[in-house]
Amino acid sequence: MKSSRLVPQHAPRRPLPHGLTLVEVTISTLIVGCLIVAALQSVGNMNRTWTTTNQLVDGQGLAQDLMREIISQNYSDPAYTAATTWGPESGESNRTSFDDIDDYDDWTESPAKDATGTALSGYTGWSRSVMVKKLGVWDYSVKSDTSTDTGLRRVTVTVTSPTGKTTTMMVYRTEDAGTSQALSSNATTVKWVGCNLKLGTNVPSTMSTSLSNHAEDQ
Repeated sequence: MKSSRLVPQHAPRRPLPHGLTLVEVTISTLIVGCLIVAALQSVGNMNRTWTTTNQLVDGQGLAQDLMREIISQNYSDPAYTAATTWGPESGESNRTSFDDIDDYDDWTESPAKDATGTALSGYTGWSRSVMVKKLGVWDYSVKSDTSTDTGLRRVTVTVTSPTGKTTTMMVYRTEDAGTSQALSSNATTVKWVGCNLKLGTNVPSTMSTSLSNHAEDQ
């Protein structure tokens, strides 16, 4: 009788899990680091752009606010017909008492304030300054404060943000501006100008502007 012997059957070997080598870990870390740096740079650029845009809008608003106040004043002090004074007269110590545009010359304020001297909410660190200059009628050259007034002045408002960004607005004001003329009777004045431009069959382009020196309705 033949004897049989069982031969043990070995299970097939499974491949051992493949680990990351030091080189692979280093490369992966380098790639992730570069992605993080790029993402942070993008966020930083977006934040700077957002801040700059906001400061530009705020600066324009502050400049327009003060300029609107200035050009609404008389060209020269009504009490001094000979225009022998420049700057604030006696008793004009703040903007509520100013009554002509040259009173604002060399005016500075920090932070930005309203006419009563109250700081504007939300504008901490902002400052505003004003220059008013006499100009030559034909050559626009700047005249001294003691020179004869030719009937033309330039008002410049400069706004500085907390980060040092400046916004400048400039307006030319004449002695014959509508707001300086008293109307003895009803009159028609131009307050708005607009035009439509069209080239061929293209959609017309509309442009318009308001005239800031118009005579105010009484």
